[in-house]
Amino acid sequence: MKKYIYLAFLCSFTLISCDENKEPAVTLKNEIKVKVFSTDTWDPTTNKMDTVVGATVNLISDSGTSSVITDNKGIATFSNVTEDDYIIVAKKDNLCNLINTSLEGDMTIGNLIIGVYTSEKDIEQSAFYANARVGGNKLADANGDGLINNLDKVRGQSSEFEYQYKDLNGDGTIDAKDLSNGNLIQIDHQVEETIFIGK
Repeated sequence: MKKYIYLAFLCSFTLISCDENKEPAVTLKNEIKVKVFSTDTWDPTTNKMDTVVGATVNLISDSGTSSVITDNKGIATFSNVTEDDYIIVAKKDNLCNLINTSLEGDMTIGNLIIGVYTSEKDIEQSAFYANARVGGNKLADANGDGLINNLDKVRGQSSEFEYQYKDLNGDGTIDAKDLSNGNLIQIDHQVEETIFIGK
């Protein structure tokens, strides 16, 4: 009887040991990390800005809107992101990454802040903006015509997210040669975006 009990114990221990030696399942995070800076804090000496804690960052797609508050490093992390084209809008108090906003149908649009003008040379080399000044908000020339005006208004900063897959055969290309049981093996992917908010 003792012999059978010992064998049963040995078998169960072996099974547990085998389970513990299995590679853990990979959890795909598929993240978009958004770091938010305030143009109001730009320092001309260091050419740096402070990150913004407690800003609301909205990740917008045709499927809906997700909102995350920036942490103590000024970062909002969106996990389990699906493949899509996204628009990012960030706000805190009277600061936003869109200025000169207006309504287009039921959508808010505005000029997108992409940084600050760091020098007179920077202003000269950028698209013409009547209100440009050193230390002022630098705006995106969305339509590429060399002028910053109402025609450059957008819904927010664009971000494209695509899934990434494992290059099984290591040839530098993801194709049919990388299929495993008829499928590509998805791997974790992270996109990092920088957002500037001002007024």
